[in-house]
Amino acid sequence: MSVWYYAIMAGAAAVTAVAGAAVMKWKKEKSGVFFKAAALVFFAAFFARYYLFGDEYIMNSTALSVPEGFASRSYVAFGVIQIWISHATVFLLVLFPFYRAKWLDRLTAMLGCEAYLLNAALFSNFLLAVCGPEVLPALTARGGLMAAEVGIGLAISGLLLVECAPSFREAVHCGWKKYLLLALGLVAMFACSMPDYALEVLFGKGPATMVILDLTFWHRMFMYLSVAIPVVAYLVLRGADKNTVMFALVYYSLEVLFVFSRAHRLVDFSNVTGLPLHLCHTALYVTVLCLLFRLKRLFYFTYFINVLGAFLAMAMPNYGDGAIFATGVIAFWSNHMAAFYMPVLIVALGVFPRPGRKEFKYSLIAFAVYFVFILFINAWFSNYNASVDYFFLNSDFIVGKLGKWAEDLRNIVWSFRIGTLQFTFYPLYQFLFFLVYVLLALGMWFVYELGHDMIAGWADIRRRKKRIRADALALEVALAGRSVEQPMQPENADKLILKKFTKRYGNSDVYAVKDADLEVRGGEIFGFLGPNGAGKSTIIKSIVGIQTITDGAIEVCGYDVAKQPVQAKRMIGFVPDHYALYERLTAREYINYIADLYDVPAKERKERLDKYISLFEFESAIDNQIRTYSHGMKQKVTIMAALIHNPKVWILDEPLTGLDPNSIFQVKECMKQHAKEGNIVFFSSHIIDVVERICDRIAIIRKGQIQCVRSVDEIEREGEGLEQFYMSVINSKEVLPVSYRKDDKGEAKA
Repeated sequence: MSVWYYAIMAGAAAVTAVAGAAVMKWKKEKSGVFFKAAALVFFAAFFARYYLFGDEYIMNSTALSVPEGFASRSYVAFGVIQIWISHATVFLLVLFPFYRAKWLDRLTAMLGCEAYLLNAALFSNFLLAVCGPEVLPALTARGGLMAAEVGIGLAISGLLLVECAPSFREAVHCGWKKYLLLALGLVAMFACSMPDYALEVLFGKGPATMVILDLTFWHRMFMYLSVAIPVVAYLVLRGADKNTVMFALVYYSLEVLFVFSRAHRLVDFSNVTGLPLHLCHTALYVTVLCLLFRLKRLFYFTYFINVLGAFLAMAMPNYGDGAIFATGVIAFWSNHMAAFYMPVLIVALGVFPRPGRKEFKYSLIAFAVYFVFILFINAWFSNYNASVDYFFLNSDFIVGKLGKWAEDLRNIVWSFRIGTLQFTFYPLYQFLFFLVYVLLALGMWFVYELGHDMIAGWADIRRRKKRIRADALALEVALAGRSVEQPMQPENADKLILKKFTKRYGNSDVYAVKDADLEVRGGEIFGFLGPNGAGKSTIIKSIVGIQTITDGAIEVCGYDVAKQPVQAKRMIGFVPDHYALYERLTAREYINYIADLYDVPAKERKERLDKYISLFEFESAIDNQIRTYSHGMKQKVTIMAALIHNPKVWILDEPLTGLDPNSIFQVKECMKQHAKEGNIVFFSSHIIDVVERICDRIAIIRKGQIQCVRSVDEIEREGEGLEQFYMSVINSKEVLPVSYRKDDKGEAKA
């Protein structure tokens, strides 16, 4: 008859929850408020029935036995499944109001309804599996809490199902990728929520050949699995939104802590050996706290210290016979795997930033405090229970794996009494233990850095590929069926154009260049002037494709630099302010290498190379190694390499610095000849006299903004030399607004 009373209690809890929802809607409050309040009440009932009592009755079963109260093994198996499904659903119902998303609402509604309808329909079997046969003939507090849990869970799930029902139709057509992700998510949910005794109850401890100990095959497989799981989780979650990532991490960490707590309930804390003070045990609590309350400093302790402890524990497990399905083995690996990879996964997914030296230093200080604390706890609690051995600092468990030398260290003992209490320490062994652990943590940090660099590299590659695909699509649309080798703007085939070009580095609020507009025509020698730091090199490096464009556009001979980078680069010859040459090659070998990159035919490259060798008087040096050249000779090699493919746009960044007068003359003649052939020569220089003598037009940039574009002849006709004009512009207190420029007559225009 008590089952009927429990059913009435469950029904009353469900009705109360539904009435609460109705009242809240009557008051025109949002349903989210109700779901949060109901979730907290639901969790309180679950917490009380789970943490205030002992183990589930069914865990005492074996693979062949039928515990008292069950009709057959089938009912036992079904009881395990009921508990398992309940475990998987609990934190869905608790967390979904705080991480609202359509997919999460639908998943919670479906699983919640299925789980609690099943447990309501077979409530007596659920009660028997958890509480045992004594709960059926009489009412108990634990049974009442279970009834309340089922009733409230069913009410929340049903109300949520009604609320999100209209969105189920769109979910049916979400695509195979989302179905695959859903399947992976469900597998992960049920894997992490599995009761640690489930496999032993269902299948026994497993074959004698499947032992997870002493680096056997199955031991190694579990070690590999502990690395594979976070990799798969990262690949699945890397593209998800922040809300989904946080839900997944919090759900998993709570489920693992929940499974761990089966053997560490509140009643177990009354025993000094039951406190969760082992390093890997603290990691499970710390991870949950850090995720829920964003405790960054505490997180880095578990990131540097707990992960290493979990790895060493997995390499040297301390359970009994190591049978693969044994409850102790499953509990051990469930706990230690999570302690090992959860902190790493959290950083990889960007929940907490990648740590630096300061975080590592603080984590070591915290570990030192923890270590000393555990030393005294071990020495103190050993007076009450000889088996106290937190962090394996008291016993010879680790010593026995290291050999006689470690045993000799441990034989050095320091012991004293305080009143009736005996305190025993192993000073040399414990000091070396701490020192080695710190060194291993330092090595772990090095491994972390390699891993994060690798992940950052993958992420950068993915971003680049995504951008390339987007640019290719945009280019295809812009070309409207024309070949990608054709310029987007064929009417500008003889021009270099900047359209509202803007460049900002990283997340800086300061713009290196802002809204630069410029047009250079074929046949011009164009001078680009400005003080150091004005933005000249930024613009030049963006034109040649060394740097990305923050905003705006650059066209080279009609090719968009961002969308047609390869085609644009073929039009350009670049002489940087700091050359970088392969100095073990000869000049001829290096120039031929550059010609190969641009697919210059052999006959053409020979004719051009002979021309430039003669122009720069390089006959005697062309076949010497570049490392033997002077600065001026290396600059000439750079110029010849930039011209070997006869570029339409020749860009030079401070090309005359460090050259002798004869070399300067040769470079100027080369620039004039190249422009005379209808090409663009665009160069920056601080040598005003040279600019004044050879340039057709000039632009002056100051503080990232182009102040004017003027003809050199017009400046001279106004009776003002270029040097005076330049100084008046850069020393002016007024920086022209972005929307205004001076025209060729020197007047400001919009």
